[in-house]
Amino acid sequence: MNLISELIEILKLDVRKILLTTVLSIICIGGVIQTYAFIDDVPGIPKPPLYDLFKPLNFWTPWILFTAPLHILGYVLNLYGLIEYFPELGAGLKFPLLSIIYTYLVSSVAITTYDRWLRNTHYKGLPLILGIIIAIIFNPPFIVTLNLDFIVFMVSGFLFLTLIFTVLIIATYGVFKILRSLSRI
Repeated sequence: MNLISELIEILKLDVRKILLTTVLSIICIGGVIQTYAFIDDVPGIPKPPLYDLFKPLNFWTPWILFTAPLHILGYVLNLYGLIEYFPELGAGLKFPLLSIIYTYLVSSVAITTYDRWLRNTHYKGLPLILGIIIAIIFNPPFIVTLNLDFIVFMVSGFLFLTLIFTVLIIATYGVFKILRSLSRI
């Protein structure tokens, strides 16, 4: 299989890829919107849409950790000047277009990888276990408190991080498998 046909196969639309992309995109958009929390005391900067709706959930940390590879690549390639061309969400926040494209790419690789190399193995649950362990390190969900808002914030962060780390682990495994198969050609 050559590189072009491999990429076409990976990027082919699928309901699962669209659903995963949608969930991860909501995390990305929520993370961008929650960035307003760091500037909300600056006079004259209006609150972005959906800020109050997203405030109880922890989108920001999962978004930052999920898009860290994209931010590092953008920094290395000096692509941050392109951000001025993206539409605004309000409060000076830009629509995370690159995050959403990245989300589809990661979703496509993860779904394809699971279908090809993990679904029928006894290792298929390993990425989820690793995702949970890493999510516990970044966002322990077992903090004892009676504050319902804090519980919702912590549990949502844990669930989003578990999803993100599981997807990234599967996608990373897939990239190595794909590169390995292409190097044999």
